Amino acid sequence: MRKYGKWVLTLLVVAWCVVIWQFSLAPGEVSAKTSGEVLDFCNNALQNAGIDAEVTGQTVRKTAHFGEFFLLGIFTAACLLAHGFRHWLLLSPAVFVPAAAIDECIQLFVPDRGPHILDVLLDALGGACGALSFFVVFSLLLYIIIKRKEKISKTP
Repeated sequence: MRKYGKWVLTLLVVAWCVVIWQFSLAPGEVSAKTSGEVLDFCNNALQNAGIDAEVTGQTVRKTAHFGEFFLLGIFTAACLLAHGFRHWLLLSPAVFVPAAAIDECIQLFVPDRGPHILDVLLDALGGACGALSFFVVFSLLLYIIIKRKEKISKTP
């Protein structure tokens, strides 16, 4: 990776953790309003598409947890790979699992919010799926590049 790329990825991981934790700092009333707006958007989109289904508030909140940490898992895996860590996929949880625990601990101090151990597990699952997705895409791209180079070198 270029000279500053690994540091840009490091900054991205840190910045994304701050974004996640910023969501946790929102009081319960603000969080519920945001979830309600997303819920309305999703249900309107489903209705406009002619799909007879309804999204629940619980689904919106849990999907947000998973999605935030899915991205963190991708960013973390990419960052560790860029820094040259040999076992970057196995090391990724060392970043996103503590971030998930901190995320829930923050909610101890926020009005009308509280920590839930199942949310830490959901966050960790999201991070793991993100890191694994990055691994699969990275491996496929690497395979394609290697095969292409082999094909070029065999051409007379």
